[in-house]
Amino acid sequence: MNYAYTIRDKVGKNILVMKQIENNSPEQALLGDFSKAIDDAILDSSDAHQNQMMQLLADPSKAANFARIVFDLLVQGQAGGR
Repeated sequence: MNYAYTIRDKVGKNILVMKQIENNSPEQALLGDFSKAIDDAILDSSDAHQNQMMQLLADPSKAANFARIVFDLLVQGQAGGR
């Protein structure tokens, strides 16, 4: 399952919402199913990030590599601030 998408991508795949955008003024389209489509896309995004986080935490090698990347970024930030 591919979890990489933006909110825009996810809403853009909603056929009903896209038809409402095509056939109505912005004000009318926003009154339709658009708000629910945005909510659904945000929730799906949260689920995807949760899944990725759990995969990272379940693999000690990936977690160590991630920790090193964060460490290096912090060190670079300190060096840049001097």
